[in-house]
Amino acid sequence: MKKITNISKLKLLEFLNRIPLFKNLDANDRRTVSNIPDLVVMIEKGNAFIKQNQLDSDFYILLNGEAEVTVDKQFIAKTTPGNFIGEVGFICNEARSATVTAKTDIIALRVTRDLFDMLPLKVRESIKQKIINGLVDRVSKQNVKIIKLVEQVDTLELKLDPDRDKQPEPENKQDNDGIAHVLNIKKR
Repeated sequence: MKKITNISKLKLLEFLNRIPLFKNLDANDRRTVSNIPDLVVMIEKGNAFIKQNQLDSDFYILLNGEAEVTVDKQFIAKTTPGNFIGEVGFICNEARSATVTAKTDIIALRVTRDLFDMLPLKVRESIKQKIINGLVDRVSKQNVKIIKLVEQVDTLELKLDPDRDKQPEPENKQDNDGIAHVLNIKKR
């Protein structure tokens, strides 16, 4: 990962104006964000810049390029410009839940926890709320996928075993005499 230091403040502000995460900020607040040192980085193709189970709280917003998200080496999603990555570790200060690898060269904004904490409270809260909204949206989309997959599995299981949901007949059917005997009732 390389720091990009030769980007003008004007160009950086232009980037910030286009990113949904910063839309609620006024011009002065975006200017404050643009003053975060070493904010813009270049991540080379093939670089796993977030690694599952590592403790790291950097948060990334892709400006260009594409990254792949995996969990236990299983593909989960791809992410493209405008999307943010690393928000769970950033917000919760927990080990990473996934690995993120650059599929192309990427230019991104990297926000570290220490630098984020130096931002004014109003700016931090606005960004956190947008991150939380993004997480809720992501979880909702995953829930829809899970429901569809469960329905597909259920349909396939039913095709394999059409009698799956039938209730089994009781093995020992007792006639009325048997019930009367169990209840110690005498027949008339």
